[in-house]
Amino acid sequence: MYIKQNSKLTEGYKKILLGFVIITVILVIVVLYFSASRAVIKVNSAVSKVSTDFVSDIATDGGLSYPDMIQGVLFETEIEDTVTEKATGTVVLEGDSIGKVTLINTRDEEQVLVKTTRLLTPDNILLRLSGRVTIPAGSEIEANVYADDTDAFTKLDPTTFIIPGLWEGLQDKVYAKSNNILQNSGDTVKSIDDVDVTKAKEKVNRQIVELANTQFRETLPNQEYKILVVSKKILEETSSGKTGDQLGQFELKMKMKLVLLGIDNDDILKLAGERLNQVVSDDKDLVNLNLNNFTYNIQNYDDNDKTVTLKVHIEGDTVIKADSEIFDREKLVGLSPKGVELYLANFSEIESASVELSPFWVKKVPRLKDHINIVIVE
Repeated sequence: MYIKQNSKLTEGYKKILLGFVIITVILVIVVLYFSASRAVIKVNSAVSKVSTDFVSDIATDGGLSYPDMIQGVLFETEIEDTVTEKATGTVVLEGDSIGKVTLINTRDEEQVLVKTTRLLTPDNILLRLSGRVTIPAGSEIEANVYADDTDAFTKLDPTTFIIPGLWEGLQDKVYAKSNNILQNSGDTVKSIDDVDVTKAKEKVNRQIVELANTQFRETLPNQEYKILVVSKKILEETSSGKTGDQLGQFELKMKMKLVLLGIDNDDILKLAGERLNQVVSDDKDLVNLNLNNFTYNIQNYDDNDKTVTLKVHIEGDTVIKADSEIFDREKLVGLSPKGVELYLANFSEIESASVELSPFWVKKVPRLKDHINIVIVE
């Protein structure tokens, strides 16, 4: 009897033990399922533009006056240079004939017209006689004429002329007409035009700045320094000709005082990057500086304390951060990969997204938030 009773107790323990084993295995499987479940959400962020403008003081006293000031180098010089410019204008020599007109005298006595007598068309174009002419009574005679304003005159179609220098009662009896087109045909010479003077000034100005840059460059610590013109003042300017002078070429001499600033481009770029980062929103990262749109120029120069103020413009690209509120894990857990893609498609900051689940049996985003990994693909 004793042995049989003990055998029954052993069978009961076996069942209890088996139950515990099964429950343990299930718990282990559940734990392994949740602990092994992973979701990697790869996001292609839409790139958004950001820009800023700011001013920065540049110290030029050999030491940084303030911690946030960038050090620059000033260079002052006086340079004189001369350019030779060709004249591009032309002038028809005064008195040169542009053709012939017929002078008509219907009076009973001859009519004398002196050299430079005016002939006027109905539309107020003025010609002059090239020489003295005597028109016999009741006759016609041909005479050479030239344009009063040779620069403005090009050509004139056949027309009639009055002679405004005659008494008004004679103007219908002594007059002129042209039977052919009249146009400039006299000798021409080169003359200085306004554009020639402007080109000469621009050329000598440019040459002086280049000479100043070359002088300054030799004194700078390295080639990375960018040179800016702070100020320039013309001290002297002389020319061998002026607008309208009949010359084939002329010389223009200019003396100028210049103040140049040398500044390390990397220093400005570093400061610009820091200032741009300050205007980027907290949920975005600055990933690129657009150097094509990075500019700075002189805004102000104080000659007394030798300080320069620069105005700087910088642009860059930003992408969404992985810790942005858009990626709220509470809203992502339990979603299928397609559900995650549809959810994220609602945000303009996101261009596209894809989801990788592991292990292979996982079909939805795990509920453990720290098992969800957001990766921003730059």
